[in-house]
Amino acid sequence: MSKKDFFRIIFKLFGLYSVIITVLNYIPANISYVFYKFEPLIILWVLGATILAIGLYILLIRKTDKILSWLKIEEGFDDDRIEIGNFNGLGVLKLDLILIGGFLVVDHLPKLLHYTYLAFKKEVSPNGLNLLESYDNFGQMDYAQWAISGINVVMGYLLLMNYKRMASWLNKKNNVG
Repeated sequence: MSKKDFFRIIFKLFGLYSVIITVLNYIPANISYVFYKFEPLIILWVLGATILAIGLYILLIRKTDKILSWLKIEEGFDDDRIEIGNFNGLGVLKLDLILIGGFLVVDHLPKLLHYTYLAFKKEVSPNGLNLLESYDNFGQMDYAQWAISGINVVMGYLLLMNYKRMASWLNKKNNVG
């Protein structure tokens, strides 16, 4: 594998990660704000940020070679090759699934634990939550964010535990089409 191929994979992984985070985290989290305050500015903000993330995805997936040549990342190394042994397309797919699952767990586990703590405190405390603990919800528990972070942790865990099966299934689907 050459250095350029390695950086091409890294850029494409980052693009895929950005679109997954947008679809699984940003859009569901901000839909509640759209329904809470139905204002054109909020709708434009959510739509603009979603278009920006999807545009970043398209740029990183479709124009990777132009970005690499513009940044000149692969220059300055002693040799052009990276020796990684027997690392075929299936191995790259497995690595991708492990990275995506790991990012999902690492990004959302602290949020899940925090919201679990807040839900527990709300139930056992006679005063409920104070304004500092519940960020923008004026002393109320944000169950939507709690559910979204829980779903993301479960999806990341399932990706990490079933990466071999999913990689072979995706590879089979890719070879058929």
